[in-house]
Amino acid sequence: MTQVERDQTHGKEIRVELTVDAPIAKAYQVFTTGIDTWWPREHHIGTGTLVQEIVEPRVGGRLLGREADGTECPWGTVLAWEPPTHFAFSWAISLAWQYEPDPARTSRVDVTFAEIDPDHTRVTLVHSGLENHGAGWEAMRDAVSDPRGWPGLQELYAKVVAA
Repeated sequence: MTQVERDQTHGKEIRVELTVDAPIAKAYQVFTTGIDTWWPREHHIGTGTLVQEIVEPRVGGRLLGREADGTECPWGTVLAWEPPTHFAFSWAISLAWQYEPDPARTSRVDVTFAEIDPDHTRVTLVHSGLENHGAGWEAMRDAVSDPRGWPGLQELYAKVVAA
């Protein structure tokens, strides 16, 4: 089951929680270096055809899409790499859905993994700092909390990790 919550005080944080049918190490690996197995091809800020989604597995690593012609479209930077319990990255996407190179104008996504039992893991995604995107940041909040945003992405992830 997936739950979506907005910070009730300021509305500047999105929280998605779900339980996946997988051991914690697998849950972490599929979410991070296995992102290409569940990330939808239409979720891409580049102009070409997305053929691969990549997470470089280290602090400072990039999150990027690789297009059919080899063009790389960065969209984040790894901020925390702590297998198998914590992964965080910058959301370096502007309100115009383009790459945002200025770290001060990006938000943050933290994903934590907690073992429930050897075969089940609680995954909590918190997208915070949305106000960093500037005037009109609420549009980004609404987009990432929409069923086609993080909630839908987490459902796709849950199906793949359980396979």
